[in-house]
Amino acid sequence: MSCWGKNQQVCATCRYWCGSRDIDFTASHFHALHSQGLCQGPFGSFRGVEMGEGSSCQAWEPFRDDSTTRY
Repeated sequence: MSCWGKNQQVCATCRYWCGSRDIDFTASHFHALHSQGLCQGPFGSFRGVEMGEGSSCQAWEPFRDDSTTRY
């Protein structure tokens, strides 16, 4: 499947997408292992719908929120 960067607003990089993916330890690169996965977003019409790795919607949120990470 495809490799995605953390700033690309697609399902494969969203915290709500439940598709299979490999994520590097910094959560900067996402390699989708399957092209489809269920959306578990908190709201919206896509909740519970199987979405493609390259799809996106207005409920997209990053897998890891860097603004709350302490170094």
